[in-house]
Amino acid sequence: MKNVFLIHSVNGNTIDSFAPSVEKFCKENNLDYYYPIFPIRAEASPESWGKILNEYVENGTLNQESMVITHSIGTKFIPKFLVMNNLRIDTFVSVAGFVDYVGRTDYLKDVSEIFRISDEEFDIAQSLIKKRYALYSDNDNNSPIEKCEKYADKLNANKVFVKGAGHFTSEDGISEIHELNTILEGYAK
Repeated sequence: MKNVFLIHSVNGNTIDSFAPSVEKFCKENNLDYYYPIFPIRAEASPESWGKILNEYVENGTLNQESMVITHSIGTKFIPKFLVMNNLRIDTFVSVAGFVDYVGRTDYLKDVSEIFRISDEEFDIAQSLIKKRYALYSDNDNNSPIEKCEKYADKLNANKVFVKGAGHFTSEDGISEIHELNTILEGYAK
């Protein structure tokens, strides 16, 4: 059964930006919507997040028909999680995905390193995801455009450039992403 998962950022602030619009779209299109709450900031780790997401795998909710939308550090977690569990999904959307984080704070640098995806994991993840998209902006305060494009290249994702969206947070004025809505519409058909 088709459903949509939204995986939040390391600060959990996705709920304050575009998450409500994704939830609204899902309700209007009869798609089940899941927004797991993971430990945030320095408490975040692939193990702690994986423990929570494994519950959805075990009960069959997260499956080969699922769409997974990720934001920021979530873009690193899901490919890693899919590889660790040899789990296939239908559609993956990275919002503000990046590689080689230079960081503004020590805890963000540390968390980014903990969630780092190897080239081998990127390669394997490609075979586990039917459709891949990477949304990124030209004024992301966390990662230069080159690091976002490099992420898309490593995942062999369809690049979707969104001008002036920053890191896609409420602080950047984002409450909805029209390009994401277009991807959701295609998935819902």
